[in-house]
Amino acid sequence: DGMFDLAVNGGGTLTVNFQKDGFLQAQRKVDVPWRDFVWAPLVALVPFDTATTALQASAGFMQVARGNPVTDEDGTRQATVLLPSGTSASMLLPDGSTSPLGLFHVRATEFTVGATGGMAMPAELPPTTGYTYAVELSVDEAVMAGADRVTFSQPVPVYLENFLGVAV
Repeated sequence: DGMFDLAVNGGGTLTVNFQKDGFLQAQRKVDVPWRDFVWAPLVALVPFDTATTALQASAGFMQVARGNPVTDEDGTRQATVLLPSGTSASMLLPDGSTSPLGLFHVRATEFTVGATGGMAMPAELPPTTGYTYAVELSVDEAVMAGADRVTFSQPVPVYLENFLGVAV
């Protein structure tokens, strides 16, 4: 039913990690009292975007990767990653070693879509922060290897249309 009972030592803050294969991870902090129970905030896990783009490290030309277009009451948007000419890439593996990437596959998955967008955020926002746009940029090969991160030899710009019509 999507419900779990966890018995933990109370008197502090517990960070709960939510994860499932094929979905982006999420975390929530729960203040756990002594000798009592508490409900964790609702969480909606987001499946990885179905759009994937193959990019070649160190190619001699600019490459572009885009997520699927997303439309909801806030408007239409589509995250775009620009990989500059000559950019090399490597992933940092859990054992601390690095592995270069040759051909790799990029996804841009938005968390903040529709009515469940707030529950789908990767973590809770600070109390003074308003609801915001959030996108996960991932490399399939790094996700499959359990890599901690992907690094590039130069900055990799990310572009998003001004879907809210904010004055520039």
